[in-house]
Amino acid sequence: MITLYDEQVLIFDMWGEGHCSDLPAWSAIIKEWLGSLKDERLNVIFEMIQIHQGDKVSFATAIVGYQAISADNKAIRSMKNRITVGFAKTETGWKVVHQHTSAPIDSDLKAILDL
Repeated sequence: MITLYDEQVLIFDMWGEGHCSDLPAWSAIIKEWLGSLKDERLNVIFEMIQIHQGDKVSFATAIVGYQAISADNKAIRSMKNRITVGFAKTETGWKVVHQHTSAPIDSDLKAILDL
């Protein structure tokens, strides 16, 4: 998964510090997140995908749902985020140079995670 990202990727994330600006930092965040699942598996579902492609720069948007699946194949928690991913064409192919996740907030300033 990490090989999809450019070395100088800029991530605006909903969790933790809210951003990171290089591949080693993003890799550590991903490893920690996936490691926190322990015996659970992760099911990722994309909806409302839109792709806008140019010759050297492109981006995609979607709603992405995450489900933690227990050892007995039951969804034990889930949430959805909005995501925008920016790509640049490099010598080695398309790489993610920017990723932004978000969720709308309600009037109490709490994220709505069940879009």
